[in-house]
Amino acid sequence: MTPFPDADDRESSFLPATPVTGGTALPFLTGVATTPVNPAQAYLLSLNSVRSRQTMTSFLNIVARILGAGDLTACNWAALGRHHVLALTDMLRDAGLAVATVNTYLSALRGVAMEAWMLKQMSVEDYQHIRAVRSVRGSTLPRGRALAREEIRALFTVCEADQSSKGVRDAALLAVLLGCGLRRSEAVALGYEDIRPADRALKVTGKGNKERLAYVPDGAWQRLLFWIDQVRGEAMGPLFTRIRRHDCLTDDRLTDQAVYHILQVRQREAGLEKCAPHDLRRTFATVMLDNGEDLITVRDAMGHASVTTTQKYDRRGDEKLQQARNNFIFDE
Repeated sequence: MTPFPDADDRESSFLPATPVTGGTALPFLTGVATTPVNPAQAYLLSLNSVRSRQTMTSFLNIVARILGAGDLTACNWAALGRHHVLALTDMLRDAGLAVATVNTYLSALRGVAMEAWMLKQMSVEDYQHIRAVRSVRGSTLPRGRALAREEIRALFTVCEADQSSKGVRDAALLAVLLGCGLRRSEAVALGYEDIRPADRALKVTGKGNKERLAYVPDGAWQRLLFWIDQVRGEAMGPLFTRIRRHDCLTDDRLTDQAVYHILQVRQREAGLEKCAPHDLRRTFATVMLDNGEDLITVRDAMGHASVTTTQKYDRRGDEKLQQARNNFIFDE
């Protein structure tokens, strides 16, 4: 069976994939909907985050192909039933997806069913039956890791050894990601006008267009000012910009993928184990909690809606378990 993209890995690209189902596509939703409004498209429009829309679009396209349609626009979602959702859930679990990923698919199907009901394309009974499908229970080992202090130092060492403008920019970018716990999408969305010198902070726009102030630690602040003073300048526009060959500075905003590439390059130069931009966010949470900050403070700093989400970023557990193992002596 072709593996599905895993929603727990936020660094992965959600490439469409159609699992093998014994050579036969399920035939019950192959008809093109004749109604002017597609429930799946209506559901996608209801999502606030661009990233969420991209993720759910990919997921719904996968589901549509499983159900025999070409893509989500060609699927007759009004014919979706509880038995379809249960069968899909079992199929996804059998494909080895993480529990959180299966539940993300389930959330998308519930959302589409609700839109179909609101558009009067689905009866309230059918919608309630789909809504009543329980989320999958279980847990998996946490993904990603937190970087050790020596790894962080190694990253900045290779940036500072680079005498080009890229070295200065990359040091400032990584410092902001690490020091403020930003998502890479939040970092590339920053503009010069988002700097708050009086507060030594950055105005960050997070998921759902929620704004927050990210207070910048001294080391990160100094690297950011050095990038501005020595290379970028004080013009309005993107805070972190693309630098072309021959050290040619541009006004082009860095992309999410560019941040991923920058970290890959610097990680290889520093001789570190593979790490992703979201691991820098995990590092921020772990360091904050290790320094004694409470979960509410860390939640607010990371722009989370729930402390439950924040807890998933804590990577102190393994170290404590290893210490407990080393302290457990039973053969004396």
